[in-house]
Amino acid sequence: MQKPLVDMAKFIKGLVPIEIPESYSLKPMFETISSDEKIRSGILAFRGFLLKLYDNLITNGNLYDKPQKPVKNESHTSTAGNYPLLSHVKSILINIGYQSELHENGMSLLLNDCQTLTSAISPDGNIMKAKISSPNIFETLRFLSSCGMIFNGIDLDAKKSDITKIESLTISYPDDPIMLTGLKVMAVAQRDLKINDNHDIFLRCDYRPLKNEETDITSILKDFLYPLSEKTKKAAMDLHNYYLNKGLLCTISIKYFRVRFTYMKGSKAIWDFAATRDYGYCLFIKAKNTGMYPDVIKNFPAPMQKLIEFGYGCEKKRFNIPCQHGCHGFKFPLDDSFSNFNNDIKIWIDNELQY
Repeated sequence: MQKPLVDMAKFIKGLVPIEIPESYSLKPMFETISSDEKIRSGILAFRGFLLKLYDNLITNGNLYDKPQKPVKNESHTSTAGNYPLLSHVKSILINIGYQSELHENGMSLLLNDCQTLTSAISPDGNIMKAKISSPNIFETLRFLSSCGMIFNGIDLDAKKSDITKIESLTISYPDDPIMLTGLKVMAVAQRDLKINDNHDIFLRCDYRPLKNEETDITSILKDFLYPLSEKTKKAAMDLHNYYLNKGLLCTISIKYFRVRFTYMKGSKAIWDFAATRDYGYCLFIKAKNTGMYPDVIKNFPAPMQKLIEFGYGCEKKRFNIPCQHGCHGFKFPLDDSFSNFNNDIKIWIDNELQY
């Protein structure tokens, strides 16, 4: 079922890094845009702008909700099909950042080819065949104006919306002009870095791919867990550290706003921390050998025994009921009850690792 734009905005806001360091080295490709210091300051300001934008959507998103278009793969959250305004905001901001030049000593951006605003941008930063119409561009610019951006060179209240009549645009953000540097850098990163398994770094202000060094997976997980309670975060970090110390490898994938931390033994996925706007934050255990240790399972709490008895797999195929992402494993919500099962989950996974 289609969730409202308000819920999607809340979910993406939770994926924006809470803490961005003030000092880190950047890839050389950004040297031509500005100094490292200004870029880092710009990224911090851009994060602040995105949080303001999501707060605006959380407050007023009901004004922009539109009927959901049919999608071929319901397991993918398509911003284009499900949330047109959010898709247009992303594409137009990326087009502005990528195609414009910093102007007036970084106080504004100058866009000389407004036709570039019509390009729709995919989650991995590629230009799509679809085009954004003039009415949708005007609607999106009006929304961005309500977030504090100013667009000189266009009448957003004109009766006829025709982007082909606009020769150039000067974009400013009086609340914090350095944000425009961050916007440009993040747009270039989204378009040019082409990162596998890391969609929509722009909308999440994921600064890590811009760094000239790898980011420790534990710090990324801490950001991921930030919206959860302290009790849940502590239990999740305990599980993470326990299995890193046992030699499992943790990898991360972010596709179509599905975040997944997968813990691997060799090439075999054992369990995940995951989150989507549909089922929230969960742990999935990919146990396939539960029949090998029944004496262990019988000592688990009743809810765990019932879960294991139910089994996992595609709900549509097994029970002809709507998808609940059962194909990803046995599911535990990451809520305050999660810590009650933490030790039993360790025992379960430890037994699974023996096979």
